[in-house]
Amino acid sequence: DIRQPLQGHTQDLIHAGQRLALGLFKKFVIADSLALFALSASNAAQVSAAGWTWIMLYAYAFQIYFDFSGYTDIAIGLARILGIKLPENFIRPYLKPNLTQFWNNWHMTLTQWFRAYFFNPITRAMRRTRRYQPWLIILFTQLVTMLLIGLWHGITWNFVLWGLWHALGLFVHNRYSEWSKPKVASLRE
Repeated sequence: DIRQPLQGHTQDLIHAGQRLALGLFKKFVIADSLALFALSASNAAQVSAAGWTWIMLYAYAFQIYFDFSGYTDIAIGLARILGIKLPENFIRPYLKPNLTQFWNNWHMTLTQWFRAYFFNPITRAMRRTRRYQPWLIILFTQLVTMLLIGLWHGITWNFVLWGLWHALGLFVHNRYSEWSKPKVASLRE
């Protein structure tokens, strides 16, 4: 895109401006408003009702989404004004029906990078040895990949546990999907 001559197509500029405005709104209106009552150490210490704790937890989850998604929209919009097409990074991840689809639509550039440069090469290498059961290869590669993604977010025990938790969730979903495929296929016959 950088080598192409800059063409100021009106539609591209309008779309870029809309994307930029959407990003600014997500970040500075929605995410920053949610931050006022989202789960944090100081807010958690003041709440005694379970209902409010759940509200704060969901506010925190949406704050993270709108904050990061807003920054992404700002970057995509600014890049588009300069004639550069950046990839999408979020496609409604909280509306996906399972954890695998969530990760395929949340921070997609990071997920795709780890899939292409770590998960797939390690998986192929382990399969070539033929020493391990397929389920063990999947468990190992998902654990290590999500552990690294957790550490990419921060080198703390919280992110180690977060990565392992997501890896186990992905593994359970993978095994359940493999187990249920023949059963669903037999129901369709």
